[in-house]
Amino acid sequence: MNKLIGFLLVLSTGNAVAEAPRTPWGSPDLQGVWTTATLTPLERPDELADKASLTEDERAALETQAEARWEAMEEAPPPGSVGGYNREWLDPGMKALSDGRVALIVDPADGRIPWRPEAKAASDAQRARYGVGPFNTFADLDTGERCLSDGVTMAPLQPYNMNFQIFQTEDHLVINHEMYHEYRIIPLDGRPSIPQSVGQWLGDARGRWEDDTLVIESGGFADKRDYYWAWPWRAARPGLKITERLTRIDETTIDYVFTVEDPESFTQSWTVSAPMTTDQASRGVTAGPLFEYACHEGNYALPNVLRGARLAEELAAQGD
Repeated sequence: MNKLIGFLLVLSTGNAVAEAPRTPWGSPDLQGVWTTATLTPLERPDELADKASLTEDERAALETQAEARWEAMEEAPPPGSVGGYNREWLDPGMKALSDGRVALIVDPADGRIPWRPEAKAASDAQRARYGVGPFNTFADLDTGERCLSDGVTMAPLQPYNMNFQIFQTEDHLVINHEMYHEYRIIPLDGRPSIPQSVGQWLGDARGRWEDDTLVIESGGFADKRDYYWAWPWRAARPGLKITERLTRIDETTIDYVFTVEDPESFTQSWTVSAPMTTDQASRGVTAGPLFEYACHEGNYALPNVLRGARLAEELAAQGD
């Protein structure tokens, strides 16, 4: 599947098939500052259930609508709301993928996460409480709001900081995630995995080359199911396994594909194709180096959210 997606990507971008850049020791060179930012959503929208791809005109209309939504955010927030970041602070992907597909999920064919019913209900309940509460303790805010993590994979889920800097040696690969200043050091030397009992937030990753594709398998996740996650499918848990495949296509493109497995949460494994590029302009985002994401420093949101919730309770008790 990975080679097929890469072939389709080459066709869709119009790039000629060429030898990918290589390191001095002969491996494909994956180094650079990459982005996965795109307007194309992870899952196929309900209104496009019977449509696998968009025409060029439909993609242009989608991008125009996105621009209009962001322009509307520049207006003053409604009474009772402090508002949020505007376009000056956020840097969302403003371009749909050029191949026209309506979702990043390529398997199953319907472009949807294959949840088990009980897991889907739990995920929906978590998603529904975002920004609503209750806010009784700091643990009532999600892991991202607490500056911890939103989970592994380089899926473009955030409206900003969807950049990843890759460093490479003969026996290690390092991925610096701009969001939360997360980094993963991935051995390529065949060393054994650490015991599952240790458990890590981002899992225990091991990489290997299969021809010109780097395969990264991550397991050994810590059990953090009791935390509140903005995207519950990414929650760290012992049963989670993520397999990522990175194939350098040309000077500006990595074919990035990952598969998610967890029998307790999903009826089957599912696969996402989220092409990475160093051509940030082609995705409508800012080009340049990564900057420090110092989330914990001055994170006034946590105490202020709790303070606001207590004030709302006091006003309610006074009948205001």
